[in-house]
Amino acid sequence: MARPRYQPISEYGIIGDLHTVALIDRTGAIDWLCVPRFDSPFVFGRLLDADRGGAMTIEPQDPAVPDSRRYLDGTNVLETILSTARGRLQLTDFMVARERLAHPDDDHVLGRRLVALDSDMEVVVRVDARCRYGQASAPATIAGEHGRCLLVRHDETVLHIDGHVGWEADGDTAVQRLRLRAGEPCWVLLSYDAGSAHHRERQPHGLLTGTQRYWERWIADCDYDGPYPGLVRRSALTLKLLIYAPEGSIVAAPTTSLPEWIGGGRNWDYRYTWLRDSAFFLYALQVLGYHDEAGRFMGWIERVHRRQPQHFRIMYGIDGRSEIPEVELTHLEGYRGSQPVRIGNGAADQRQLDIYGEIVDAAYLHHRFGRGHLRELRPPLLAMLSEVCDNWNEADSGIWEVRGGPRHFLYSKLQCWVALDRGLRLADDLGADQAARRRWARIREEIRHAILTRGWSDQLQSFRQALDEDALDATALMLPLVRFLSPVDDRVRQTVAAIRAHLTDANGFVYRYRAPDGLAEPEGTFMLCSFWLVDVLALQGQTAAARDLFERLSAYGNDLGLFSEEVDTQTGTLLGNYPQAFTHIAIINAAAHLERGARPHPILRRG
Repeated sequence: MARPRYQPISEYGIIGDLHTVALIDRTGAIDWLCVPRFDSPFVFGRLLDADRGGAMTIEPQDPAVPDSRRYLDGTNVLETILSTARGRLQLTDFMVARERLAHPDDDHVLGRRLVALDSDMEVVVRVDARCRYGQASAPATIAGEHGRCLLVRHDETVLHIDGHVGWEADGDTAVQRLRLRAGEPCWVLLSYDAGSAHHRERQPHGLLTGTQRYWERWIADCDYDGPYPGLVRRSALTLKLLIYAPEGSIVAAPTTSLPEWIGGGRNWDYRYTWLRDSAFFLYALQVLGYHDEAGRFMGWIERVHRRQPQHFRIMYGIDGRSEIPEVELTHLEGYRGSQPVRIGNGAADQRQLDIYGEIVDAAYLHHRFGRGHLRELRPPLLAMLSEVCDNWNEADSGIWEVRGGPRHFLYSKLQCWVALDRGLRLADDLGADQAARRRWARIREEIRHAILTRGWSDQLQSFRQALDEDALDATALMLPLVRFLSPVDDRVRQTVAAIRAHLTDANGFVYRYRAPDGLAEPEGTFMLCSFWLVDVLALQGQTAAARDLFERLSAYGNDLGLFSEEVDTQTGTLLGNYPQAFTHIAIINAAAHLERGARPHPILRRG
């Protein structure tokens, strides 16, 4: 079966080692791998350029078609089966979680186990590695006993790809031709470090079983017994893969420039740590009982603030760096011709006032339910609360990072209110003096008054996108979710009705907004916002409608339970970077809201 130039985004599974991830399609091809970190240049990047991107493929000699695939239960170990006329090939792919390696200087390892299930089989392994984002082929050297080790130099990193037989050069690529005996495993191990020695001595079966046990132990700590447990646990496992273990920071998604509309220009690099996304991320994991991840991220926040105490940025590199210049890679075609391909993110320089509420709320929840200590967080939290008091009435670029100029976004004001509300609840623990508390309380009420007056539109019969402007925005659904208003308040009910009437597609899936944002291209329905609607409907007691919407949204994930940022419901096409933390966060939260209906959650409640 001929392979299309670009696979649908839904064709990809993900494995990872808590430093980076690989995206693997149904045929067993690795089309995306950045090493050694999420934000490094790719070594395999066919996802963004079918000709210049490079890939690692495993193909039976006879024509093969995808048969099935799955994650081994409770793990991020991916099993793929391909069928030929003579039998089936089973591929088992995993990356060794770096938290579990015996020594901190051990190699990163990606393992691939090949098993001919029915009869002997001939298989070709092909490596087409690239460097500097596809601007050149990565130099390769055949080394080791009988040429079984392929050394690929990728800038300052050296990849070691070890197999059972010798490698052969084939133009810019290298191949291994394997003859598999039925039922006997054959291994290909890809490792990468800064050295150039070859053919490490490893026990690949032990690496696989150790990786399985790591994930099984982690998911066993999941404290969830509500509806859709399989989907919730898969979302939790996916979110864990997006944590950068050395720092405790979190990427919004492990890819760059997957388009929000095919052929459009809304193509952004998500391989960085947004304070907002991370706060939502921590809330979802704490709902499931994972408090250690929240503690490690809060430690990262403290370190970032200590290095740069003057102000907070909306996003940082995973190592805490603040400079993330946006560059267009004009030599790359882009996914299905969607240009430009970008690395870095210009939104890093924007002002977005909502980040303060999200972080203070996350700290509040971690302190109250995760028993986190606030001693080290006291300086950054007090700094955030001071910035809210000084700047809440300023215009900003908002949660959606619009590029049409600053405005007075209602959601930004709402999160400023959240910051001061949670700050007052934490005042004793923060050691706030009476003057600070009085100031926080006064400004909290000023913000509340502005939202309830200038944020409400009699014409729309809804809360607005921005103060004094008659346009809708899905972020108004957050008003009851942060306990600013009751879910059954008449104004909330009217807002929900307006959004369902004017901000959804024919399936009832929610767009972020319709107002101009400085970009010309369209986009798909936004999964996060659509699940927010599930949340609010559930809290209003409309359980049947909430469950129906949840199940229709969930149907747009792929067979592995993975979701992107947006979806074109006319074609079923997944859009945007993938897998998207926001969507998996929203799935967990919506399932929890469905479980408790209008009751406050027995473990976590905001307020």
